[in-house]
Amino acid sequence: PNHVSSFPYAEGWEGGFGLWTNVAGDDFNWAQRSGSTPSSGTGPSGAHSGTYYVYVEASSPNYPNQTTILEGPCFDLANTSDADLTFWYHMLGSAVGTLYVEVPEDCVTWTPVWTLSGDQGDAWHEASVDLSAYVGQIITVRLRGVTGSSWQGDICIDDLSVTVTPAIP
Repeated sequence: PNHVSSFPYAEGWEGGFGLWTNVAGDDFNWAQRSGSTPSSGTGPSGAHSGTYYVYVEASSPNYPNQTTILEGPCFDLANTSDADLTFWYHMLGSAVGTLYVEVPEDCVTWTPVWTLSGDQGDAWHEASVDLSAYVGQIITVRLRGVTGSSWQGDICIDDLSVTVTPAIP
């Protein structure tokens, strides 16, 4: 995977998926989108900033309880004393499933470090995930979306960033 050691790191998905990869072997892929999502009653009217965002399209055959995983690059948190992941999410609809932000504890088992389920209203909201437990390590972050019981459950992500505080030698 790609390696990030220069911070702050930012990804707004304006030029495709950047350093992020749709993982093989899950149920379907994250998609890039501009404007509103195809289904009424779910999704934003547009990106949080810029033109594009990435999202979990919940329409058939992607529900119920279907999983899609978008894996990020390796973040080298050596020589840092603190690290934070922030992103904006939009989760609107009567059947929004669950968004997980996960880090592999032992390079094998993915552990949720942030999770949110259900309808969060027709607005972009900011999430902040404390990654200080991983300073001094090289970690990967992935976004795992699990759809709900119907098509009204798109999960959208934009303007993701990782910021660090350098360690004092």
